[in-house]
Amino acid sequence: MDVLSDVLDLLKFKGVLYFRTELTAPWGITVPAYQNVARFHLAVGGECWIEIEGQLEPVRLNAGDMILIPHGKSHILKDHPNTQSVELDQVLEQSGYDGGGYFVHGGQGDARGNLVCGHLEFDEMHYHPILAELPDYILITGRQAIDFSWFDNAMKFMSYEAQTGDMGNQAITKRLAEILFIHAVRVWNASSGQKNGFVKAVADRNIGRSLQVFHEKLEERWTIQMLANEAGLSRSVFANQFRDLVGLTPMQYVTMWRMQKACNYLVDGALTTEAVADQVGYQSLAAFSKVFKKYIGIGPGGYKRAGGQVSGT
Repeated sequence: MDVLSDVLDLLKFKGVLYFRTELTAPWGITVPAYQNVARFHLAVGGECWIEIEGQLEPVRLNAGDMILIPHGKSHILKDHPNTQSVELDQVLEQSGYDGGGYFVHGGQGDARGNLVCGHLEFDEMHYHPILAELPDYILITGRQAIDFSWFDNAMKFMSYEAQTGDMGNQAITKRLAEILFIHAVRVWNASSGQKNGFVKAVADRNIGRSLQVFHEKLEERWTIQMLANEAGLSRSVFANQFRDLVGLTPMQYVTMWRMQKACNYLVDGALTTEAVADQVGYQSLAAFSKVFKKYIGIGPGGYKRAGGQVSGT
């Protein structure tokens, strides 16, 4: 498995919230900020404007476009840049929306905004530097979607599923949302022009080779010299280049990823704690437990018994 697939596969979403809207002009809704959440809006019909916290210019969303707001920043959706907005909680209360069917809101105007809105909730225990690199928003236009016919169909499928309550609806929508998220990251990567960051590290001929081997053979007893050898660089050059690109030292990254994978293995429950320790590259359970508790805030046994549902760590 390639490095990015390995990372994105681990960052599974705890849940997906979504709904279909029927909005008539004039309308404006202020969506509050949320932690550990990526929000998305898919324009099914009509158009709308989105003002995102920290961005100077609003973003126009046309039919067939999708916008992803990876960090859950506060934003305002409206039919026109000059329209006033109302807080989301207030709108939900006034409309009487109970989570089923269409969310209906707005005035008596003819202009309509038909959206599929929702969010994907990250597990706060699963983190990776790639998340911090993502911009405030990623816009995928209808033209870009057409370039990938499967993506265009996936968006249409999500729009359809948002209208139904058929058997398996939630499972289908969750997987569709994960696919849309991953593709949005790929689109951003292709056009970002970043000079550093984890994605650029993966693409780097030397550092990328080291990352690939490390992700493939997590169980190895990795040292910085071994990683440098895989990269074909001296230890000092490798360490400096890795830190400049990723923002972590090589061994900080090794520990971070080992603990992320360990959390996943422990919650999955297919392996004993001893087997998990060996799978992520530790020679002894004691050494693994010490690092795990320092990193996560609770021992691996307690984490496993709690099913990963740990608070206050």
